Amino acid sequence: MKIEYDLTKEDFVEYNLHFISTSETMKKSLFIQRYIISLIFLAAPFLVARVTNEPLMYWIVVFLIVYMLWVAFYLKFFNHSVKKRIEKLVAEGKNTNIFGSHSLTLTEEGIIETSSSGEAKTNWSAVEKIYDTEKYLYIYISSVNAYVVPVRAFKSLEEKNQFLRRIKDRMDNIDEK
Repeated sequence: MKIEYDLTKEDFVEYNLHFISTSETMKKSLFIQRYIISLIFLAAPFLVARVTNEPLMYWIVVFLIVYMLWVAFYLKFFNHSVKKRIEKLVAEGKNTNIFGSHSLTLTEEGIIETSSSGEAKTNWSAVEKIYDTEKYLYIYISSVNAYVVPVRAFKSLEEKNQFLRRIKDRMDNIDEK
């Protein structure tokens, strides 16, 4: 089975945001940044109250509000920041192997990806996991590398499901050996 599609910068950005949201290491890091580090906002009123002569309760309320805003909006800020950084990184080079026309062919041995920069073959034993999202299929061939397949590449939902079944069948056959 073969599918053809174009990958855009937006697809690449979405892949990276997906990776961050599903990686256990990144989830732990985000948790620490969002909740643990922000606990400083709860300790700060005691220090600021001593320096400013304002009542402690005033500073507790102020920093509690800051803490709640941080927790509520940090993830949105983080995703926006990551998106901007990725867009800047992408703008630094040609990236012809990432963007543009791609095709994926499922064979008995594995997956063959063809793009303007050449051809890459991946054995079924290298396929680690698959994520099926609303807009993309991510076929991970390592913990940080995946084939990004936009759902728009499929002519129908049935074609997408058939593609997924073939991959899962091959992965199951590898696991049984």
